[in-house]
Amino acid sequence: MNHTENRRGPRQPWALLKSHLTSRIKGQDEVLSRLTAAVLRCELVAVPPRGCRSCFFFAGPTGVGKTATALALADFVFGGKRLVRFDCSEFKTLDSVTGLLGNRGKDRGRFGQAYAQVSEGVWLFDEIEKAHPEFIHLFLQMTDAGRLTLASGETLDLSGLYLIVTSNLGSAEILGREHLPFTSLERHVVRSIQRHLRPELLGRFGAPFVFRPLTRAVQAEIVKLNLWEMLQWQAEKQGRQITCGKDVEEFLLQMGFSARLGARPLQDSLRELVGNAIVAELIAGQEASGRLAVAGQHLDLFA
Repeated sequence: MNHTENRRGPRQPWALLKSHLTSRIKGQDEVLSRLTAAVLRCELVAVPPRGCRSCFFFAGPTGVGKTATALALADFVFGGKRLVRFDCSEFKTLDSVTGLLGNRGKDRGRFGQAYAQVSEGVWLFDEIEKAHPEFIHLFLQMTDAGRLTLASGETLDLSGLYLIVTSNLGSAEILGREHLPFTSLERHVVRSIQRHLRPELLGRFGAPFVFRPLTRAVQAEIVKLNLWEMLQWQAEKQGRQITCGKDVEEFLLQMGFSARLGARPLQDSLRELVGNAIVAELIAGQEASGRLAVAGQHLDLFA
């Protein structure tokens, strides 16, 4: 089987990749332009394949879209949520790293289980700087040969996988400095990464994809997108027809905005406030359809 036999090739509307990513991820145009170019070089076989499908290094503060970008990429390229996520803070000890490979019996380890779930897709490794040095050594083998041998002797072919790592290194120092040119912030993050991680690891990637901190204006876009998705889900999955005005978007932004934590508090506030309004109607025996409105420090749903 050649490297591209299972790919969707010309049937995949590759020209839509950038618009797909930007519709899902807000405020990261530089990253998404570079990522689109890198993925298209791989998927359209414009360069010789080597090892795994490709390796990407996502850097930047928490809550700015690193994981969401990996999910959006998996959705578009593989036609579904073909992503397995590993938290590298769980791999701080040698035993935990060894457990990734299983044993000589029937235990295939975390990697074997992940491969059974997703052999073509995205494996995402969060906060790689927290992992044991032996994990880094194992990751180097994976990216170098595109293969992984489990403790049982079984060899996994990783050529169908994108391997993506994330890091928060250098991010704390750039928060609150959004007024500076982004190239300056980017250089700061890259220097921090280079100080803390082994050169041979960084050599497996191109230049890191550095995600911007989210401004208030970008978070307002995220509120609008997430609220629309929530109301669409209510209509399509629960049969609830709910509308709202601009005042609800502004209220949710006010309640959830965080320069330090990015979009996560926004998403939590939206789920809590919209969810509470729906629950109140359901408990009162209503159908929970109507118009959302701001009422003090919460939302009410009016028929």
